[in-house]
Amino acid sequence: MAGMHHKLTILRSYWRGAHADDTQSMQKKFTRSFDSLGAIYEFTEDVLTSGDVQDAARFPVHLAMEELFTNMVKYCPGNDNEILLDVTTNDGDVSVVITDYDVDPFDVTTPRDVDTETPLGRRIPGGLGLHLVQHMVDSLEYDYHDRQSTVRFTKESG
Repeated sequence: MAGMHHKLTILRSYWRGAHADDTQSMQKKFTRSFDSLGAIYEFTEDVLTSGDVQDAARFPVHLAMEELFTNMVKYCPGNDNEILLDVTTNDGDVSVVITDYDVDPFDVTTPRDVDTETPLGRRIPGGLGLHLVQHMVDSLEYDYHDRQSTVRFTKESG
């Protein structure tokens, strides 16, 4: 599957009228562990605060980052490589790139067949988190080549 490239984009304007001086960007590598989730939240919140991102956009960004990072940890437990997070804000909008190294493909843009009608106690687990991410962010892209997985998503503040 080398060279695989998938893309799902929910059409929205991207960085409307942005100026370079409005951009805040930070990147950091995190240990592949569920224990990193608290530090990821703090890191992301620092970037969102410095970028003056509205509260309405913060929850979807945090949820998407937590779900995507959790899946990277859960589905590649023997991998000791750190996961790179790159968060950029521009005029209150947010762009996130998550890069995972030496991994098998896992396309997060593939639509998930999720049963939302059956009571929780009788549902088959799996897929709901990515389903939510796909519907809460404004764009979602996946790229895979040379055993490197890159997930990009955007969320507008307005």
